[in-house]
Amino acid sequence: MVVGNGVITESQIVREIRLTAFQNGEPLDFSAASKRKMAERLVDQRLIQIENDISLYPPPPAGALDQALAEEKARSSSPAKFQEEMKRTGIDEKELMARLQRQLTILRFLDFRFRPGIQISDEEIGVEFEKRLPELRKAHPGAVISINDYRTEIEDALIAERVDKASEVWLKQAREHTRVEFKTSVFAPDPAPQEKAK
Repeated sequence: MVVGNGVITESQIVREIRLTAFQNGEPLDFSAASKRKMAERLVDQRLIQIENDISLYPPPPAGALDQALAEEKARSSSPAKFQEEMKRTGIDEKELMARLQRQLTILRFLDFRFRPGIQISDEEIGVEFEKRLPELRKAHPGAVISINDYRTEIEDALIAERVDKASEVWLKQAREHTRVEFKTSVFAPDPAPQEKAK
């Protein structure tokens, strides 16, 4: 699979499926549809990587990767369970750390590239608060619920929503100006999904 001047291999697609299954606690799925979906995600990531390298955005702060790994481990009920899940999905800690580094880099790119200039008005916050109010009252019966208690949370959510939309538009445009070629043989189902690719 070609993206610009780079190549995404079938082994990379399979590895990302394993890593996603690990992080989401999902079964391994090496079907053609799953491979195609992951390939599309990897194309987006490669386009972001290309733009990030050109624009020289600053890398994630020191210690961010160690913190992300610690958070991944904390999601497991025990160190033994963490290791068990890695074995089940066929990954190792080095692969996981590389995946976390990519995720941190992408999040930082999105923050620097699309977040500046996004303004959320008081009216928009008020509208969103009214949408949430029934659920908030249900979750906190009898409590006095003030918009000021949720202003920051709502503003952050609306900004994230705008960033997602802006990045989708940008990725669509980037695909139109970048050579992207798929080989259908890459999406053949894995005949032995439980065995880690050598």
